Amino acid sequence: MTRQGLRRGTSEIVVFGRHPVEAALRSEWAEVSSVQSVRARPPAERDALRRLCLEKSVPYEEISRSAMDSVTGAPRHDQGVAARVHLLRIMELDALIAETKGRGARRPMRVLALDGVTNSQNVGMVVRSVVAAGFDALLWPMKGQPWVNGLVVRAAVGSIFACPIAVCDDLGAGLALLQGAGFACFGLDAGASESLFDLVPPHRAVFVLGSESQGLSGEVEAALDGRLSIPMRGPVESLNVAVAAGLVCYQAAGMLRRAGEA
Repeated sequence: MTRQGLRRGTSEIVVFGRHPVEAALRSEWAEVSSVQSVRARPPAERDALRRLCLEKSVPYEEISRSAMDSVTGAPRHDQGVAARVHLLRIMELDALIAETKGRGARRPMRVLALDGVTNSQNVGMVVRSVVAAGFDALLWPMKGQPWVNGLVVRAAVGSIFACPIAVCDDLGAGLALLQGAGFACFGLDAGASESLFDLVPPHRAVFVLGSESQGLSGEVEAALDGRLSIPMRGPVESLNVAVAAGLVCYQAAGMLRRAGEA
C-alpha cells in the first residue's frame, strides 16, 4: 500500500487464514467489509464462518480456489479464507504527537520503532509485544519497511487489530519529529556500555531495534540520544529482533521491574 493509500485512522488490508479472519470479525478495532471462503472447505467450517458473518452483518461469499489465489496471493498460507479489513488504530505520526499536549502532557509515553526489519513473521511477533506491554505506538515508516500484510497479521495472532500504529514517511524523519516533541531516542546496540535493564526510561521514550544481521542504520545511529545493550552470556552475539523487542517493551513499560519487586 502506498503512502497516498493511507487515510488518517484507517487503512484496508487483506487478512487471510481462519483464525485471523475470525479475530478481525470479533475485534472492536477492525472493520470487516467482506469475507470470502473457498467452496471446497469443510461444510462445518463454512457454516460456522457464515453464521459469524451474519451475526456481524458482514457480506459472505464462497468462491473457487483459483479466485482465492488472486485475492490473497498466498495459497500455502490462506487456508481458503480471506477478508477485507479496515484497521482502525492507524494514525499519522502528527496525531500521536498531538496526544503529548494538553491533558496528555503528564502521561508517560513509550514508542517502539523498527529499522530495516523486513521479515513479516518477526514484525508480527513484535506487534504482539507492543500490544501486550501497553506501548503507545509502533512507529511504522512507509519507506524501508513493508506495509502490514497477511503474514504479519498471522504472526501477530490477531493483536495487529489492537496495535496503535503511527505512520511516518521514513524512520529518520519520524524520530526527529518525536524528539522535537520531547521523546528521548534509544537504540539497541550489542556493543553499548549501558544495559537496557539499568535504564529508568524518561517521561517520553522511543526505542529502535534494527535487524539481527544489519543492526541500526547510520541515519538512525546519528539521531540516537543513547544506546542500550541486552546482556548476554556464552557465545551468543545477538537475539532475534522479536525476542529483543519483547524484552524492551516489558522493561520500558516497567513490568519487569515490578515483577522483580513482587
